[in-house]
Amino acid sequence: MHTGARRTLGPPPHFGSGPATLGFGAWAVGGAGWGSAGDRSGREATVRRAVERGVTFFDTAPSYGDGESERLLGRVLKPVRDRIVIATKVGPRDDPRASLEASLRRLDTDYVDLLQLHEALGDWERALDGLSRLQAEGLARAVGIANATHLQLRRAMEIAPVASYQGPYNLFDRDVELRELPLARERGLAFLAYRPLASGLLSGKLEAPPEFAPGDHRRGIYWFQGPEFARRRGVIERLEPVARRLDLTLSALALGWVLARPGVAVVLAGARTPEQVDQNLEAARRPLPEDLVRQIDAMVAAAFRLPAADAGLRRAAAEWGERERFIVERLDGARTAEEIAAEWTDRGDIPMIAAQVKVFTDRLRAGV
Repeated sequence: MHTGARRTLGPPPHFGSGPATLGFGAWAVGGAGWGSAGDRSGREATVRRAVERGVTFFDTAPSYGDGESERLLGRVLKPVRDRIVIATKVGPRDDPRASLEASLRRLDTDYVDLLQLHEALGDWERALDGLSRLQAEGLARAVGIANATHLQLRRAMEIAPVASYQGPYNLFDRDVELRELPLARERGLAFLAYRPLASGLLSGKLEAPPEFAPGDHRRGIYWFQGPEFARRRGVIERLEPVARRLDLTLSALALGWVLARPGVAVVLAGARTPEQVDQNLEAARRPLPEDLVRQIDAMVAAAFRLPAADAGLRRAAAEWGERERFIVERLDGARTAEEIAAEWTDRGDIPMIAAQVKVFTDRLRAGV
């Protein structure tokens, strides 16, 4: 454990204020969960390139490469520590102090700028209170929470001085638009958008459902297979000429879309090569015009419209479970998957996300 922990409290400069900025999501450079790890020097060069190009926000976690992501950031960022923001996390079932102390050793620093609860699971309220205590000791300059429902986020703000919320957000996956993002805007929280490229799908390089290697976390993500892949691929094919007209890569267009969303503070884009860093930073070259953002929204809405349930399906659903009946009752041809999931989650029961609605309606379409 480092001595002389920094005692300056509060969010670091430029954190969550002003226009949205592009940050560095450091899961992939941890070397695990994303296919072949590649050599360490290449991953270090990637982080170094981000620093050279002016990226100042780096987000990591102990679980990224079993600590390797933090160790790599510690090696590369040490010479510029006073000029950058490091955000890491604590698992909801981990001891907050032990977890943070181990992170500080790996990061080779005596404080982090943002300490986040990774998920709101189990006894998460106790864990979040532990993070707040570590902030009071000067080991973290701010506290945040990730992957929580809007109800949990409201409760979190009663427990600790929460400064940020981190959630998945891209032009396909919009659960946060219904509840969490508006709440963050209302309460002045910095919203950190992760997975802005849909785990690489919005790079446009995948023309067919991929077969990821064992150990690659994307093997279990539903949008890399079946009807959902087909829907997303259809939108990508319509977006590619739009990107070309703007002299942007598809990745830069997708990142620009997230950067344009009201309330977003930091867009966490991952990279494993210096070239990918450069490609991501194209998104910051110029803001997307509002009419183009609306055009993209219309493309997505058309591709993801849910079917309307007929009388026969409603009769059949009377014999199904409560969650299934809830979805079928709201299949009116107008509601989105995100709206249905948010309505269910509002009840305070086990939360629902749009992906579950989509998978269920795909099974209905297939007659399963």
